[in-house]
Amino acid sequence: MNTDDNKKWPGVAALGLFAVMAWVFLGAEFGEAASGFAGDAGVTASIGYAMFNIAADNAIASEGFLIPFEIIDLVLVAALVGAVMLARRDEGGTITSALRAHSDESQPSEVVADGGREQGGDQ
Repeated sequence: MNTDDNKKWPGVAALGLFAVMAWVFLGAEFGEAASGFAGDAGVTASIGYAMFNIAADNAIASEGFLIPFEIIDLVLVAALVGAVMLARRDEGGTITSALRAHSDESQPSEVVADGGREQGGDQ
Protein backbone atom coordinates (compact mmCIF):
# COMPACT_ATOMS: atom_id res chain seq x y z
CA MET A 1 0.00 0.00 0.00
CA ASN A 2 1.33 3.45 -0.91
CA THR A 3 1.98 6.01 1.86
CA ASP A 4 -0.24 8.53 0.05
CA ASP A 5 -3.16 6.09 0.39
CA ASN A 6 -2.59 5.91 4.15
CA LYS A 7 -2.77 9.70 4.45
CA LYS A 8 -6.19 10.06 2.84
CA TRP A 9 -8.11 7.52 4.98
CA PRO A 10 -8.29 9.73 8.10
CA GLY A 11 -9.69 12.53 5.92
CA VAL A 12 -12.28 10.20 4.39
CA ALA A 13 -13.27 9.00 7.86
CA ALA A 14 -13.61 12.62 9.09
CA LEU A 15 -15.83 13.52 6.14
CA GLY A 16 -17.98 10.45 6.76
CA LEU A 17 -18.35 11.33 10.43
CA PHE A 18 -19.24 14.92 9.51
CA ALA A 19 -21.91 13.67 7.10
CA VAL A 20 -23.46 11.41 9.75
CA MET A 21 -23.47 14.19 12.36
CA ALA A 22 -24.98 16.69 9.88
CA TRP A 23 -27.71 14.18 8.97
CA VAL A 24 -28.57 13.62 12.66
CA PHE A 25 -28.54 17.35 13.44
CA LEU A 26 -30.70 18.33 10.47
CA GLY A 27 -33.18 15.53 11.15
CA ALA A 28 -33.64 16.32 14.86
CA GLU A 29 -36.81 17.92 16.19
CA PHE A 30 -36.16 20.43 18.94
CA GLY A 31 -39.73 21.07 20.09
CA GLU A 32 -40.87 24.32 21.63
CA ALA A 33 -38.64 26.63 23.64
CA ALA A 34 -38.58 26.50 27.43
CA SER A 35 -40.71 29.12 29.13
CA GLY A 36 -38.13 30.01 31.80
CA PHE A 37 -38.67 30.77 35.46
CA ALA A 38 -41.98 31.96 36.81
CA GLY A 39 -42.36 35.58 37.92
CA ASP A 40 -39.36 37.88 38.06
CA ALA A 41 -36.80 35.20 39.03
CA GLY A 42 -33.68 35.38 36.90
CA VAL A 43 -31.47 32.44 35.98
CA THR A 44 -28.18 34.16 36.84
CA ALA A 45 -29.43 35.57 40.13
CA SER A 46 -30.87 32.20 41.16
CA ILE A 47 -27.57 30.43 40.48
CA GLY A 48 -25.63 33.03 42.50
CA TYR A 49 -28.05 32.88 45.43
CA ALA A 50 -28.01 29.06 45.40
CA MET A 51 -24.21 28.91 45.33
CA PHE A 52 -23.77 31.02 48.46
CA ASN A 53 -26.93 29.90 50.34
CA ILE A 54 -28.55 33.33 50.22
CA ALA A 55 -32.33 33.56 50.55
CA ALA A 56 -33.88 36.11 48.20
CA ASP A 57 -37.37 36.93 47.02
CA ASN A 58 -36.52 36.83 43.31
CA ALA A 59 -34.66 33.47 43.39
CA ILE A 60 -35.80 29.91 42.91
CA ALA A 61 -35.54 27.84 46.09
CA SER A 62 -32.71 25.33 45.91
CA GLU A 63 -30.05 23.67 48.01
CA GLY A 64 -26.83 25.51 48.76
CA PHE A 65 -23.53 24.82 47.03
CA LEU A 66 -21.13 26.66 49.33
CA ILE A 67 -19.61 23.54 50.92
CA PRO A 68 -18.96 21.71 47.60
CA PHE A 69 -17.58 24.96 46.16
CA GLU A 70 -15.08 25.27 49.02
CA ILE A 71 -14.08 21.59 48.77
CA ILE A 72 -13.36 21.99 45.05
CA ASP A 73 -11.42 25.17 45.86
CA LEU A 74 -9.19 23.34 48.35
CA VAL A 75 -8.56 20.44 45.95
CA LEU A 76 -7.58 22.81 43.12
CA VAL A 77 -5.26 24.82 45.38
CA ALA A 78 -3.60 21.58 46.54
CA ALA A 79 -3.12 20.52 42.90
CA LEU A 80 -1.60 23.90 42.06
CA VAL A 81 0.81 23.75 45.01
CA GLY A 82 1.76 20.18 44.04
CA ALA A 83 2.46 21.26 40.45
CA VAL A 84 4.68 24.10 41.67
CA MET A 85 6.56 21.75 44.00
CA LEU A 86 7.14 19.25 41.16
CA ALA A 87 8.42 21.98 38.82
CA ARG A 88 10.76 23.67 41.28
CA ARG A 89 14.51 23.90 40.78
CA ASP A 90 17.27 22.45 42.95
CA GLU A 91 19.60 24.73 44.87
CA GLY A 92 22.17 24.44 42.05
CA GLY A 93 19.75 25.98 39.57
CA THR A 94 18.97 22.82 37.59
CA ILE A 95 15.46 21.56 37.12
CA THR A 96 14.71 18.36 39.02
CA SER A 97 13.81 15.79 36.36
CA ALA A 98 14.29 12.16 35.39
CA LEU A 99 14.93 13.05 31.73
CA ARG A 100 18.59 13.65 30.93
CA ALA A 101 20.27 14.52 27.65
CA HIS A 102 23.13 12.01 28.21
CA SER A 103 22.94 8.59 29.79
CA ASP A 104 26.58 8.84 30.90
CA GLU A 105 26.59 10.11 34.50
CA SER A 106 30.34 10.97 34.48
CA GLN A 107 29.84 14.17 32.49
CA PRO A 108 27.41 16.93 33.46
CA SER A 109 24.12 16.71 31.67
CA GLU A 110 21.44 19.25 30.96
CA VAL A 111 17.73 18.72 30.97
CA VAL A 112 16.29 19.62 27.60
CA ALA A 113 12.71 20.42 26.70
CA ASP A 114 12.39 17.95 23.83
CA GLY A 115 12.33 14.82 25.97
CA GLY A 116 16.08 14.28 26.14
CA ARG A 117 17.09 14.60 22.48
CA GLU A 118 19.85 17.06 21.70
CA GLN A 119 19.28 19.68 19.05
CA GLY A 120 21.62 20.11 16.10
CA GLY A 121 24.17 17.67 14.78
CA ASP A 122 23.10 14.36 13.26
CA GLN A 123 19.46 13.53 13.72
